[in-house]
Amino acid sequence: MRGRGAGYALAALCAAVFVSGLDQTVVVTVLPQVITDLRIPITRLDDAAWIVTAYLVGYTAAMPLLGRIADVYGYRRVLLASCGLFASGSLWAATAGDLWSLVAARAVQAVGGGGLVPVALAAAVAARGGARRVVALGIVSGAAEAGAVLGPLYGAGVLDVASWRWVFWLNLPLVAVVVALASTTTDAVAGALGRVEWVGGALAGLALVSLTIGLSGKRLTDRPWLLAAAALLALTLAAREARARQPLLPRALFRNAGLGSAAGANLALGGALIVALAEVPLFGVVVLGRSPTAAALMLVRFTALIPVGALLGGVIASRLSPALVGAAGMTASAAGFLLLSRWDGHIAEPRLTVDLALAGIGFGVVLAPLAASALAAAGRGNEASAAAALTIARMLGMTIGLAALTTWGLETFGRRTAGLSLPLRAVGESEAAYQAELDRYRDAVRGAAVFVFDRIFVVAAILSLLTALMCTALRGERGRTGA
Repeated sequence: MRGRGAGYALAALCAAVFVSGLDQTVVVTVLPQVITDLRIPITRLDDAAWIVTAYLVGYTAAMPLLGRIADVYGYRRVLLASCGLFASGSLWAATAGDLWSLVAARAVQAVGGGGLVPVALAAAVAARGGARRVVALGIVSGAAEAGAVLGPLYGAGVLDVASWRWVFWLNLPLVAVVVALASTTTDAVAGALGRVEWVGGALAGLALVSLTIGLSGKRLTDRPWLLAAAALLALTLAAREARARQPLLPRALFRNAGLGSAAGANLALGGALIVALAEVPLFGVVVLGRSPTAAALMLVRFTALIPVGALLGGVIASRLSPALVGAAGMTASAAGFLLLSRWDGHIAEPRLTVDLALAGIGFGVVLAPLAASALAAAGRGNEASAAAALTIARMLGMTIGLAALTTWGLETFGRRTAGLSLPLRAVGESEAAYQAELDRYRDAVRGAAVFVFDRIFVVAAILSLLTALMCTALRGERGRTGA
């Protein structure tokens, strides 16, 4: 996208992904008020989780098709259409009168949000030349991560002065700003020759929906029929794409080592990332005994460094090899997770902040090198499709990782606490004796939890090192990534 200045185009892209990132996480803090306002009974609290799940499902499922549509019809058109969908979903969510209307509205929002990220990354590459491309990708990635980091705080701020519905009402002026900025630009590319493989896109979307919902239970085996459906749809998609004249993703991309390395790295990165997002707050509550709010604030030490790292990674990768920068970033994250694996119930400042910051900044540093190398490998006319594939790989890594660690964590914790029973005060037992027995029980439970957390953090360190290893295969010349 080009226009009155490169700044307008970059501002439009950053605003778009910022709003999309904001809405991914803002619902976390407003969910309790939504449950109360919509009068969702305590027996249906599991249904309320669909407010979050619907966004994840729609966001992931829409990407393959929207990425290809953007490559064929132009980035600006799809960006504006995605904004329209996002705004429509926000309007619906703001006026929703029951749970399932809100869930449907979130799904519509997600489809719009799912189109914004790959388009923004592809447009950033198309609008910039030479080394400036990786810097632009770092800025756009940083804006997306900043939105996700600020989402919960933004939601809490809105709740201080208004109802949860204003979280969605306020999306409308935010989207208007994105549209106004995007309207001053024109597409840097008119669109690729070819057509959209609609059936393939639908099959890919359905496979991702089945897989995401199938893995969203408490255990990997909770919904086997959905996992089977995802496998069948994936096989059907592969058979169709093998015969299609113009497949959803050009066949050459599947043979591209650079894109394959970037996608594999994103898959492993997603698995490591979800460990921090899910386990750090849980560690704060279970082991350190902090309130849910205080435990969530622990995570900010990790997430706040991701957008900072994204900006740094873009600047550094414009001067050095993206392979070197990406590998260094994820090696730092691996070191951070290894430090986390040594935590116990006595962890305190400043080590707590240092360990989390080290792990978090690496996740930011790697974003621009991964995106720049993958989009350069994909070539002109396939950038949005490649960006969609990268984002899907990361989301799948997070989904699979969360399901796997939840299954293993619950089973391991159950085995290690199987012989424990909550002590009851015996008749005639002194208060001091009973309290000592209760403290021993709590220490044993806490010890079992620390054992599980420590091993999960080690797994995250291994996944981070695997990501770093795959980063070494990234393509791109020093100072010319994406050229």
